[in-house]
Amino acid sequence: MKTEIKDIENSQKEISFEIPYKSFVELSDKELEKILPTVKVPGFRPGKAPLDVIRKQHAHKIKSNAIERLISESMSESFVTNEINPLSQPTVSDMVFEENEPITFKIRFDIFPKLTLDNISDFKVDKLYPETTDKDIDKTIEDIRERHMSHEPVTDGRATISGDMVVMDFLGKVDNIPFPGGEAKDFSLVLGSGKFIPGFEDQVIGMKQGEVRDITVTFPEVYQEKSLAGKDAVFTVTINGIKEQKLPKIDDEFAKDIDPKCSTLKELKVRIKKALVAEADNSSRHVAYMKLLKLLSEGNVFDVPYSFVREQAERLAYNSMSQFHSMGLDPESMGINPQMVIDRHIGQAKEQVKHALLINEISRMHGIKVEESDISEYFDHHAELQDRDALEIRSEIESGNQLEALRNDLLGHKVYDYLATVNKITEKVVSREEYDKYLKEQMDSNADAVESKPSTKKAKSIDTDSKDSKPAKTAKSKTVSEDGESKESAKVAKSVDNNKDDKEATKKSTAKTTKTTKPTK
Repeated sequence: MKTEIKDIENSQKEISFEIPYKSFVELSDKELEKILPTVKVPGFRPGKAPLDVIRKQHAHKIKSNAIERLISESMSESFVTNEINPLSQPTVSDMVFEENEPITFKIRFDIFPKLTLDNISDFKVDKLYPETTDKDIDKTIEDIRERHMSHEPVTDGRATISGDMVVMDFLGKVDNIPFPGGEAKDFSLVLGSGKFIPGFEDQVIGMKQGEVRDITVTFPEVYQEKSLAGKDAVFTVTINGIKEQKLPKIDDEFAKDIDPKCSTLKELKVRIKKALVAEADNSSRHVAYMKLLKLLSEGNVFDVPYSFVREQAERLAYNSMSQFHSMGLDPESMGINPQMVIDRHIGQAKEQVKHALLINEISRMHGIKVEESDISEYFDHHAELQDRDALEIRSEIESGNQLEALRNDLLGHKVYDYLATVNKITEKVVSREEYDKYLKEQMDSNADAVESKPSTKKAKSIDTDSKDSKPAKTAKSKTVSEDGESKESAKVAKSVDNNKDDKEATKKSTAKTTKTTKPTK
């Protein structure tokens, strides 16, 4: 057997094979021997038929199995001889098979890249830090207050305004014919919420209780019910009731209702400030890390395995498609197919994979590891933030089989800590308004660098789940990410407002509806 090995782009190798024809003949004979005991030929006992007869009757099967075995054994021998560990299933191409001539073919496969990081220090990164002021705390309280808003019946006979909750009947028609899902009784809708098709809520504003009005709207060109897309419709609307917004008073009772662990408004503000500071710390650190990884990526040129990139792009595409489905939309009906979304994410996936490989290699080069003390410190820190028991938090992580993912998150933090010592990180305190503007600029210029966290597995897959409040589940192979703590801080911020249901709006105000498909966006 002759082989020629080449390194090609995207961290792949190509091996060209030339196999003597006699090797195929030998494997064909073995395949013949394998099937011989099971072949039935009329006039002969099993296993006693002439070999030439059997070879002729089963020529295609014998040839196919022999070629498949020839390729497999040749690849395995080449990998062992040349100490090659492929990351992906090899693809076979350019096969030439002719009687009594050497058999030739090529294979391509991914390998783990050899990284030589010559330039990981002396980069300059600005780290903007959003200051937490009393104004920010008050704004957070006001946001919580609005989420706990109730709706009370209007008693002065006034007309509806934006923000009111109306209880109404409606009947929709297209070309003067009612359509399925276009009718409801005692349906509750907050005007200005944007839940109905464009123009509907605006035309309900100004109506009074008991009033009947015909409202003309046009369904969007892209709509979940294709038979209605782009069509004009007339809804006959009857207002049965009007309820206005009532905001709770901000006082000690409000604080107790929001967080039972707070007995005063002052205590609630302290808890909110702690959550905002933790969130600011993590956001500031995360953005600086992404900027630094981008500089390292540009300063160290190396290929990344395409199989890693492909798998990561598929994950990102799956998340994007899931968002459509969660909104009740069919992306295929809008001309968006999975392959199109995968292709759109290839660039982002490649950048994420490259960042992940950088993190893994830096941790290897400098012996950066996560010790048990690091894990204990993590649980103690978050127990203080969440006012919970550290063992309780650890039990949750372990029961979800997420301890290894947490280790990888912490490793990412330690890699950043190291990089911060060999690069120039300039910190600057700014207002939250300035920071929000800065974040938007970063997202506009490089959305994936700001929004996504890199994580990698040394075996085959990359995962960038950044939605979960706990570390993402991983396989047994090594994963590295640097965004675990920011997810936890989001959880802390949420815990400040632990009464998540606007009970007045959802239980008292929402009246019974018929079984219908409401005319939403």
